Amino acid sequence: MISLRIGGCDVDILPVVNGLVSEADKVREAYGKYEAYGASLGIEALEALKRREEIGVDDIEVSEFDIVYAKKMAVFGDIQTPSPAFCELVDLCAGDGKNVIPLDMKDYDYDTAYMECISATEFTAAHHLAKKAYKKEMDQSSPENMALELDRLVSKKKGFARLNRRREEYIAKEIADTAKYRGSLLCVIEVERVDGVRSILEASE
Repeated sequence: MISLRIGGCDVDILPVVNGLVSEADKVREAYGKYEAYGASLGIEALEALKRREEIGVDDIEVSEFDIVYAKKMAVFGDIQTPSPAFCELVDLCAGDGKNVIPLDMKDYDYDTAYMECISATEFTAAHHLAKKAYKKEMDQSSPENMALELDRLVSKKKGFARLNRRREEYIAKEIADTAKYRGSLLCVIEVERVDGVRSILEASE
């Protein structure tokens, strides 16, 4: 857990590993002592999580890299889609009549950022990137370290690094804006984006 004081708000950032079932326990343990809760997802993604039983997991799109990620991460335990950590947060908040605050871009804004950051060459290289990740020996000391190593592999492509930075800047801004109106806030963020978000928030203090 990373704790920051932003204005008059106590902000805790909880890093989670996407897909890993056991990560829901982290959210459950942290939940209950905050005025508000946010997640590094856009509003459409949060709505889809609320309606996931109605939508069905078979209708959730996953990329080739997502499949490789799941296979690699399975060494640490069961993997599920959508991400159990975010599902747990949505369910806990729903049980208390709360809405999870979307900290990430709307789909339209993300698609626009993607087209601005990712070149045609990088887009077509996605298959080779997934293949390279599948063959690569990964750091198995912890799920967090493996997630970060996979992220570094993707970020070697400058366009994906730019896109990730855009997301971090957006998430940090949403946290800072939310902190103006809340006394305490728990932000559940995938571990790959946590350091970037924290550095932006600390630099703006």
